[in-house]
Amino acid sequence: MMKCDLDNVVISFEDIYKGLPKRLDELISAPKYEIKSLTEGTIKKVFGEDSLPIEGVFLITNNTNNKMLYVGRSRNLATRIGVDLRATSREQATISYKLTTLKDDYPDLETIRDAREYMYKHYSVQMIKVPDENERAIFQIYAAMKLGTINVFNSFRET
Repeated sequence: MMKCDLDNVVISFEDIYKGLPKRLDELISAPKYEIKSLTEGTIKKVFGEDSLPIEGVFLITNNTNNKMLYVGRSRNLATRIGVDLRATSREQATISYKLTTLKDDYPDLETIRDAREYMYKHYSVQMIKVPDENERAIFQIYAAMKLGTINVFNSFRET
């Protein structure tokens, strides 16, 4: 049995497992927000919360072809989305950097800055609250596998 420290509720793996399809439906039916419009304040409004952090899972989609690209998770959605999607250094801008390496699909994206601008124009984010860290981890892998994002942008390789 796993214990969620936030609510002192015991959540078993079996309960998390049973809830995965419902969580996936919740994520893919969540409202889409343009990446360029997502700020800490916007994310607080989306969830009706004044305080941070907001723990959850997010899905990035290319609006041009409606292709789901990446499933992420964080203890603080505002920080994670802000860092990954606004950063220009290779160490922080993981998704932007990955776009620059996919020359067959994105031949015009030469720099992380180019990739970030492309993301601002073409990508959206959907988010749901998932307070339990174990559920977030299990759900991220489940959603990535079900949505087919695991081969390019999501990678769970160990180093």
